[in-house]
Amino acid sequence: MLTRPNTVRQAITLFVIFVAMYFSELASFSLSIDEELTAFRTDPSIWIIQGRWGAYLIERFLLPHPVMPFLTPSVFGAGCVAAYLLIMDIIDKRELSIAEYACFAIFCGFPTWFFIVEFYSNIAAVGIGLFASALALWLICKNDVSPLSRRFLGAVTAGGLAISIYQSFAPAILVLGIAISILQARTDTRKSFVKDLFRVAILLVGATMFYVIGNAVFRSFVSGSNAYFDSLSQPGFLFQHPIVVVGRVLESIGEVYGVRHGTYDNALWAIPLLLVLGGWTLLTESPYARLLLTTAAVAALVVPFGLHFLAAGSMPVRSLVGVPIAVWLLAYVAVTSGNSRIRFASAILLAVALFQIQVIQNYRQASSYLVDKHDTLIAGAIYERLSNTPGFDAKRTYVLSIFGSRPFVTNYPRPPASTVGYSFFEWDGGNPWRIASYMKLLGYSNLTGPTPDQIDSTIAHLSTMPVWPAPGSVEIQDNIALIRLGETPSYAYQQALARMANH
Repeated sequence: MLTRPNTVRQAITLFVIFVAMYFSELASFSLSIDEELTAFRTDPSIWIIQGRWGAYLIERFLLPHPVMPFLTPSVFGAGCVAAYLLIMDIIDKRELSIAEYACFAIFCGFPTWFFIVEFYSNIAAVGIGLFASALALWLICKNDVSPLSRRFLGAVTAGGLAISIYQSFAPAILVLGIAISILQARTDTRKSFVKDLFRVAILLVGATMFYVIGNAVFRSFVSGSNAYFDSLSQPGFLFQHPIVVVGRVLESIGEVYGVRHGTYDNALWAIPLLLVLGGWTLLTESPYARLLLTTAAVAALVVPFGLHFLAAGSMPVRSLVGVPIAVWLLAYVAVTSGNSRIRFASAILLAVALFQIQVIQNYRQASSYLVDKHDTLIAGAIYERLSNTPGFDAKRTYVLSIFGSRPFVTNYPRPPASTVGYSFFEWDGGNPWRIASYMKLLGYSNLTGPTPDQIDSTIAHLSTMPVWPAPGSVEIQDNIALIRLGETPSYAYQQALARMANH
């Protein structure tokens, strides 16, 4: 293990790099969609329903109120630093070079992370899961151990905990295992790449079994289902439309690795060039099994998308926790190449890539800041209009029945796979429960969402009211506040209109 002074100094330096990559996130407190509901949650068993019992334990006993600034992204950063130091120790890097420090910025700051960092309720647990994944591999890779040893069982436990925090850590563990095996084989001809990879596979099987058993135990205490989570599982679609699924997966791979602009809504062309140089370095400089190591590195780029095949070819970008590891592997191989020309070109491309990543991050931060201002002003304006409406009583609690949405329009990018830049007043076509919860967070505490019967009783009048901010777009009927924000109703209100038409 690294000596203690070195470890502390390196950890501090790595965390400073993390702060540089995430300064805007650490210095702000911009709520994302869903966090207006999470902030009022008192029972974290929703994680068990999603099969994430590790996340349940973290929220239940460690972070009972995860929607908070600075601390949760800092925990993620600490997890990245700890995981990286374990990886460096496995490959016997006692003194980190500029290349190792620079590549850490990719490891912790590749843009796919941004899609999960935007959710305070997730990010701290994900940092712990990343550390648990690296710990599992450190336990079996640092020294040759038997699958029946206590050390290996500890690795299985750590890996199972990581998967229980986020199921996507299962492919991430495999990606990290491939990366470590490649780096060890690249510098030490005594290492057996196939044997190391087989050990990683045994670890993954054991960790998955540990997760499944734990999931069965926790599910026995909690009933219920999650419609969104269940909708992601569509294995039958693969057999019915295999070409469609493969096409979607290939499209996702191209976008995530910067070949296309769709995922980030910004250029990231330096990354695919860096990946090519890393692959070329493995193919030409490895002491043995060059084709095998290169093939494994390419496989590591694809493994994170394995769950896409079970989800009709589409999964949230935030689920790709293995992607930063795969990109880091090939970037690290490229910038440490024995060929000086490749090393020089890779260093330039890495610098360009980090700049492009910062552009993506800062565009996202600009969108978050502006939509936060927009929503705060809209909430204040609605409540002021409501308080000036005849019959308003500040001591009463009002049900919000809202027809339509109020979109936020900006010239800054709003990535389609993200919630960044999207208003609470437009999501779900204008969801009164989300809007009421968001306004309660801002201090407008006497508001709540409607029941289906209250929607039905107000839909007829709402559909004839003028659209906000016109006079008459806010009314009060008994304890129900009627607000028409837009022309097009949400799905729930469309159903109410249909029921009204049928009667």
